Amino acid sequence: MTRDGVAYVLSKHASAAARDNPTLRHKHITPHVLRHSCAVALLQSGTDVTVIRDYLGHTSVATTGRYITTNLQMKREAMKAFWKKAGIEPSNAKTWKPKADVSQSK
Repeated sequence: MTRDGVAYVLSKHASAAARDNPTLRHKHITPHVLRHSCAVALLQSGTDVTVIRDYLGHTSVATTGRYITTNLQMKREAMKAFWKKAGIEPSNAKTWKPKADVSQSK
């Protein structure tokens, strides 16, 4: 299947899903987004970046780095690990949850 063929099939199914779930109507769902999401999921599962690089078919970890971004949960977990290791408690620690009307970046 060609790149355009994959994009067509994904678009068709995303449109069908949006009929049942209206919040999907404004989402930009492409093969590239799925590739990026897969890379982030692998990173979150603890997979080494060099393995992710090989999985994505990149020759350089620097290229893979463009696909991988950390999310708020990963940052929160890193801070918790730091606080625990340092033996300190954050002041006014509250769990942050985004408001429903806050959109995420692409």
